[in-house]
Amino acid sequence: MQRYFQLPLAALLAAILLVISGFAFKHLRLDLTEQQVFTLSDGSRHIVSGLQNKVELTLYYSDKASKDLIPLRNYAQQVKDLLAEYVMAGNGNITLKIVDPEPFSEAEDKAAESGLQAVPVASGEDIYFGLVAKSVSGEEAVIGFLQPDKEAFLEYDISELIYRMGRAKAPAIGLLSSLDVRGGFDMQTGQPTTPWVVFEQMEQLYEVRSLDDQLSNLDPDINLLILIQPPQLSEEALYRLDQYVLKGGKLLLFVDPKAEQASMPELGNAELDTSLQPLFAKWGIEYDASKVVLDAAYGLTVSTQQGALRHLGLLGTSHETINANEVSTEDLESINFASTGFIKPLENATTNFDDLVWSSNYAMPLDVNAYNLVHNPAELANEFKTTGDFYSFAGRISGPVDSAFNNSQLAQQNKDHIQHADINVVVVADTDVLSDRMWVQVQSFFGRRSATPWADNGSFVNNLIEQFMGSADLISIRSRGRFNRPFTVVQDLQRQAADKLQENEMRLEQRLKDTEAQLAELEAKKHQSSEMMTSEQEAALLDFQKEKLEIRKELREVRHALDKDIEALGARLKVLNILVLPVLLTLLLLLIARRFIKVRK
Repeated sequence: MQRYFQLPLAALLAAILLVISGFAFKHLRLDLTEQQVFTLSDGSRHIVSGLQNKVELTLYYSDKASKDLIPLRNYAQQVKDLLAEYVMAGNGNITLKIVDPEPFSEAEDKAAESGLQAVPVASGEDIYFGLVAKSVSGEEAVIGFLQPDKEAFLEYDISELIYRMGRAKAPAIGLLSSLDVRGGFDMQTGQPTTPWVVFEQMEQLYEVRSLDDQLSNLDPDINLLILIQPPQLSEEALYRLDQYVLKGGKLLLFVDPKAEQASMPELGNAELDTSLQPLFAKWGIEYDASKVVLDAAYGLTVSTQQGALRHLGLLGTSHETINANEVSTEDLESINFASTGFIKPLENATTNFDDLVWSSNYAMPLDVNAYNLVHNPAELANEFKTTGDFYSFAGRISGPVDSAFNNSQLAQQNKDHIQHADINVVVVADTDVLSDRMWVQVQSFFGRRSATPWADNGSFVNNLIEQFMGSADLISIRSRGRFNRPFTVVQDLQRQAADKLQENEMRLEQRLKDTEAQLAELEAKKHQSSEMMTSEQEAALLDFQKEKLEIRKELREVRHALDKDIEALGARLKVLNILVLPVLLTLLLLLIARRFIKVRK
C-alpha cells in the first residue's frame, strides 16, 4: 500500500520544494551566456542605484495579437526578464507595468498617445512592443518599438532611458558648427535635410544650445563646448574660448582639412582653421590644415566604374590603432574617417598628449589641393609612398598652459582674466567622422527613422561626451553585447590580394593604353590614306586587335581573382567546423568516458 503513496508524495514534495526555492532564491541569478546578456552590467546597476528621481516604466506588448509570432514572443520574454532585473536593482526607485494594448482599448489609445509605433502583421492586426519611461515631473521618453534585430543595444537603450528620466536636470552642451549637423536645407533638391544621427542621439540626453560665431552666449553653466569646423574666429571669440578652457571648461574640437559634408565648398576649406593656431601653439599641439592622411593598410573599398577599389583617403581604423587604455575608446573596434588630417604634440609642450586614434605605419600625408584633384581612387594608390610614421587622428590634451592673451588689451580689460591653468581638451582632425555615411545606416521603420550602426563612430563621439560629463556608466554599457568580430585573417588576405590586384591591374592597363594608341594610329592611317594597306600593316592591325582582346580578358581575370583565396579559406574553415572539430570533440569525450570507466572499475 505504501508503494501507491510514494509517487504522489514525491511529486508533492517536489512541488513544495519548488515553491520554497522560488521564494527563497528568487534574487539569485546564474547567467551562463558568453557575454552575460541576461545580467545587468555594473554600469546599469550604478545608474539605477544613483537615480535622483523615481522612474515608472510601462511595457506595451500586444500579447494576444502576437500569439503566432514565436520569435517575437521569445524576444518579448527576454525583454520582460531584463526589465525585471532593473526593477530588482532599483530598490523601489523603478516600477514596471506590463500592458496589452488590445484593439480599440484605452490602453491602445495611451500607447499611441505616447508615441509608440504600431506595426501591422499578416493577421491584419497592429502589434505594439514599446517601452515608455515616465519621470516624477510627468516627462516621458519612449522606445517606439523594441526591434529584435537590435538586441545587442537593448540594455543600453533601456539604461539610457532610465538615466534620462531619473536625473534632476539635463546637462548643457554649447555647439558651434559651420556644417549643418542639426539639419539644414539642400539647395540642389530644395528640401530640408535631417540632423546627423550622432546629434539626434546627443539631443536626447542633453540640452544642446547653438552658439553664435562670436561665442558671446558661452554661458558659465555650459558643461561642454563642441566646436565643429568653426568659422574664422575673431580675436574676441578666441579670447572667450581661451578663457573658457582655462576656467575648467571642457572642449571637444573637430577640425578638418577637407570637410566633405560642407554644404558649400568654401566651408570645407582648410583656411577656416587658421584662426585656431595661436591656441594650438599654447596647448602644445601642431595641426597642419593643408594635409590629409592616406593609409594603405586601412583604406576602405569603394565601388567605381572600374570595379571595387580601395580608397586610401577613406579609412577604417581597427582596434590595433584605437587606444585601449582610454575609457572612451577601450572597447571600440572600428572608427571610420574621410580625408582626415592629423595632429601631433610639440616637442617643448607643457601639456600631456594622449593618442586616441591613429593611422597604421603604412601612411603618408598628402597636400589637400592635390587630393582635391583626384577623381579615381587608383590615382591615390599610384602616388602613395609610405613614410613609415604613425599619424594621430584624435588626441586628448591635458595639463598646465598659459593663456594666449596674457599680454593683450583684452586681458587687461578683464579683471577675471586667467593667466595659467590646467586644461582638458580633445581635438579630432576630421569632421566626416561625425557624418552618417561613415558609420550608420538610416532606414525608415514604418514612418520612423531607424539607425543601425556598422562602425563605432557614434560610440566614439558619445563616449567622449559622456566622459566629459562624468558619466562613464553609459560608456561601459554601450560596449556590451557586441557581435562584430572581425576576421583578421580574411582582412589580411583581402589586403594582400588587393595589393597584388592593383599591381597587375596597373601593368595591364598600361599595356592596354599602349596597344590602343598603336591601334588607333594604324586605323587613322587606314582611313586617311587613299592607298590600300600592305599585308604587313593589315597583319599588324589584326595582331593589335587580338592583343587588345587578350589584355582585356586577362584584366578581367585579374579583377575576378580577388575572392579566390578567400573562398578557398572559407571552404577549409567549413570542413574544419563541420567535420574535423566535431570528430575531435567526440574522440575526446570517448577518451574521457573510457578513463572514467576504468577508474570506476
